[in-house]
Amino acid sequence: MLSTRTITSGASMAALALILAFLPLSIPFPPIPYLRIDPAEIPVFISLLGFGPLPALITNMVYYFVLLAVGEFTPVGPTMKFLAVASSLLGFWLGSRMVYARGFKPMLAAGTFLGTVLRVLTMTAANYVVLLILFPDFLSLATSLLGAFLGVDISSGQAGLFLVMVFTAVYNVLHMGFSLIPTIILLKAIQKTRALGSKWTPWMIQTSTGKRQS
Repeated sequence: MLSTRTITSGASMAALALILAFLPLSIPFPPIPYLRIDPAEIPVFISLLGFGPLPALITNMVYYFVLLAVGEFTPVGPTMKFLAVASSLLGFWLGSRMVYARGFKPMLAAGTFLGTVLRVLTMTAANYVVLLILFPDFLSLATSLLGAFLGVDISSGQAGLFLVMVFTAVYNVLHMGFSLIPTIILLKAIQKTRALGSKWTPWMIQTSTGKRQS
């Protein structure tokens, strides 16, 4: 059964993610501007690294269902966001779990690596379905935007698809860094200032030291 702390921490981070999602804070990815680097993912990663996988799952699910109801280009846009974040969380959790006995830094490195790999693979497959099966006009749009950015004429459909997939993968790699770096900085600041109490320790540190809190 889920504890009150798990539900509360997951729901509160979801609320913060939604606030950030609806503020004009996202940054277009220049080669393909409809891809946007979104600070709303940061609270989801705070939920994972700070409170654990179950709160992070709650955060991502609440965030997804609200976006389905009121987000842009629903249900495709919110679903793509959900897949990106869910694959990142799953990969990070699996990677960190593999090496938790070695300490915080190996956990962070392994989690970041596997989270990034799983996100890139998942979103490559998802974009393939969207661009070639569901909305093929998006491929033409993405190809034209990318061609304008690179200053070249991409006339081949296969070449266009390949380049779009490559730059989409680059976008997802950058987004992991954009989400994780502020998360780590914020969690360290919260722990140092004891903003959540003197006994609170981020889940990642608890796990790496074997001092799990109830």
